[in-house]
Amino acid sequence: MIDERSRKKLIREHSRLMNAADVDGLLGLYADEVTVEDPVGGDQRSGRDALRAHFEEFARAGVQETMGDPVAGQDGKHVLAPVRAVMDYLPKGPVFVERGWIEAPEQPEGKRISWDYVLMLRTGKGGAITEFKALWGRSDIAVTD
Repeated sequence: MIDERSRKKLIREHSRLMNAADVDGLLGLYADEVTVEDPVGGDQRSGRDALRAHFEEFARAGVQETMGDPVAGQDGKHVLAPVRAVMDYLPKGPVFVERGWIEAPEQPEGKRISWDYVLMLRTGKGGAITEFKALWGRSDIAVTD
C-alpha cells in the first residue's frame, strides 16, 4: 500500500504523461497484470499489451486532459479524479459513432471530442497501478469545434 499523498501524486503523473503522449512512461506506472475498463460497463481488457494499445490510440488523437482535485480512498489502494478530456475527432470518432456514444458530424475534419469522466486507479504492491477504470456516460461526451 502507498499513502494518500503518493496516490494523488501518481494520478497527477498519469495525466501529465497522457498529455505528453508518453506511452512508455505511462506503462512504467502499471503492473504487468493490469486490468482496463474504459468506459466502465464496456469490455474489460487485461495486460500491458491491451493497455499500450489503449494509450496509443488516445496519443494518436492528441488527447489533452485537465484534472480536478484527486481523492484518495482510505483503503490504501484507490485514487479517483474528475477529468475533462479533449481530443481530435479522428481517428477515434468513427469508433465512438459506431458504438452509439456520439453522432457523426457532417464535416469531421477539425472537429474535437470532449468528455468528462472520473478516472479511478487502484494500486498494488510497491505502488504500481493494477486497475484502470474510466466512468462516464453518453451524456458526458460531445463533438465540438
